[in-house]
Amino acid sequence: MKRFNSESGGLDKKLSFRLDENQFGELLSWARREGFPVSTIVRHLVLRYRDDRRRFAKVM
Repeated sequence: MKRFNSESGGLDKKLSFRLDENQFGELLSWARREGFPVSTIVRHLVLRYRDDRRRFAKVM
């Protein structure tokens, strides 16, 4: 698998975090139902949270 870097416009940083077994199982089941890898789901949720926080900060 080729890793992309910022020069090519791809992804170049990796983030690890821990979930308990039940949380991971639920996330994995959800990702499979949606047809996406867990990493895509987590990346989307993190970026959506970041964008929401930016919008909220502009309102105040």
